[in-house]
Amino acid sequence: MHILPRHAVIAGLVTLALVSTASCSSSDTESRTDGLLDVTVGQLPIVDSVPFTFAVDKGFFREEGINATADFTNAGAMITNLVNGSDQFALGETAIVIQAFDKGLPLRIVGGVTKSTDLPAEDTGVVLVAKNSAVKTPADLTGRTVAVGALKGSGELSLRAALDKAGADSDQVKFLEMPLSDMTDALAKGHVDAISTISPFDTAALAQGATRLMSPGAEAVPGGMQLTVATSQKFEQENPEAVQGFVRALNRGIEYAAAHPDEVRAVLPTISPVPAELIPAMRLPVFDAGDPRAALTLWTGLMEQYQFVSGDVDVDELMS
Repeated sequence: MHILPRHAVIAGLVTLALVSTASCSSSDTESRTDGLLDVTVGQLPIVDSVPFTFAVDKGFFREEGINATADFTNAGAMITNLVNGSDQFALGETAIVIQAFDKGLPLRIVGGVTKSTDLPAEDTGVVLVAKNSAVKTPADLTGRTVAVGALKGSGELSLRAALDKAGADSDQVKFLEMPLSDMTDALAKGHVDAISTISPFDTAALAQGATRLMSPGAEAVPGGMQLTVATSQKFEQENPEAVQGFVRALNRGIEYAAAHPDEVRAVLPTISPVPAELIPAMRLPVFDAGDPRAALTLWTGLMEQYQFVSGDVDVDELMS
């Protein structure tokens, strides 16, 4: 289920954020343009972020008295920017935000953007094996190597849960971090036994005869929060009405995205490097802001179970 960030550097980035908390304790939360409150929003250049673009272009934020500007960056830098106040919000991968909170960073989740589907055929994430592979079932991956986009992220977490649910032993599977763009070649050359990738990066492998083994998100965490809306505890305490207005405006963008998939595909090239020729056939995430607490709790439960966090996560403290 989901894309995205690079967790190989999360520990170092979280440490940097902790240092930044001490050195940059104030933020310009009162900056205003044309009477609107200026906010900068960290986000990834992925399809899940399109609702923000709709909310900006259609004036939803302005109607809430907010001038919102995107700050496209990487997953770890988003955390740093929230804590030091250079960004006021972030649309970040759920696992990274939870892990940062677990390490003591003063973050709050105030909403969700996308969720995992409950339909495997529509899942944006998929595990593929090479043509004529000896791996026929998920259980066959026990003792073998699977490429993942990031270690200790949502992708690995959902894959572990799906493997165990399907009768494999995830503790006996080797997870190898690899850029999504390199996975097709690695699979074809036999460097890995399977790849855990996302649409549309699966297109090339499928064209070479690779076959689908499973869809981890749909099979292990249907309805789980994929992309979350986060802010700092400081910003929320100082600007509660602005936070509520931001979430209302973004939720309108999410509803618009859910109702207009063709427009999502049309807007995607303006924020993402996904090759234009792959966009028409790519599977889209489920744009759904409803019941974010339940969607978040699905992830915190798995993160506790698989020890992706140090202990129990206080969802009441994490989520506004």
